Amino acid sequence: MPSAFQVGQGTVLCFRGKDRCRVYNNLCTQDLRKLSAGQAVETFVTDIKGRTFGHGIAFALDEEAYLVTVPNQASKLIPHFDRYIIREDAILSDLSNDFRLWIFRDRLTAANACSVPLESVPEARNASRLEKDKESIVLIHAAWIGPESVLGLIANGASDQPIRDRLGDGCVESDMNERREWELLRIQAAWPWYGIDLDERNLPQELDRNDLAISFNKGCYLGQETIARLDALGQVQKKLVRIAIESDLAPQPQSVVQSDGKDVGTICSSALDVANGRCLALAYVKRSHFKTGQELVVNSSRAVVL
Repeated sequence: MPSAFQVGQGTVLCFRGKDRCRVYNNLCTQDLRKLSAGQAVETFVTDIKGRTFGHGIAFALDEEAYLVTVPNQASKLIPHFDRYIIREDAILSDLSNDFRLWIFRDRLTAANACSVPLESVPEARNASRLEKDKESIVLIHAAWIGPESVLGLIANGASDQPIRDRLGDGCVESDMNERREWELLRIQAAWPWYGIDLDERNLPQELDRNDLAISFNKGCYLGQETIARLDALGQVQKKLVRIAIESDLAPQPQSVVQSDGKDVGTICSSALDVANGRCLALAYVKRSHFKTGQELVVNSSRAVVL
């Protein structure tokens, strides 16, 4: 399987001004007040009801803070943030058209692709801006396709050819929307895709990423009361889980997950895992059935929660 994917354009938002992290922090589940240059964290953007209005990687470089997420989110997120910028010194810009995105499976691949020392490639929860061949390359730890995967933001004025030349058959052209070639890796990594695996109807805890994307000690932010209340109750009624299905046909989105003839969940994403003779999927499953090892049925095929 390829080790790098040229995936095109995502959504890249940039916050500037001395109050940038304060404004950012007020609408996100992570504690971003002290986000310093070189740090990167996964976060949810929430609305007043505590629902998931967005999801992605927040990171800081120099005097700027960023959010990188799935395509076509700027028209939704910018008005949401702007609404809550009143007297703060903060300016929000859409830089989505300024970059093309690459995904590297690990730090070594990113180092080889960019022809930089391994130690300059960010480890977990870090980001870096590299100057290479008079062009700026931003590398961010982003667990989109694995625990060590790295997201590369390549300026649109730069050429991708040097990366292709260095990696050869190890890189492929893919697509950010359809995620050809790397959808299986994303599902294996349990990285949720906004608009497919979650949207504004979901609560952050339903994504089962509390330790990765939610701070329960940061204080007030938009929707915090709902999230804190759910944390106090200690359990959600449904959760996004990975399931393995004994089938050579990937189920369609919204396919029903069953147990003992009863509907207990819904498929969101799926991909064939040919090497292991199965299909992997992300699905919302009811509280009574989302424990690891729980046996399920999808389209008459046996399935199990991983």
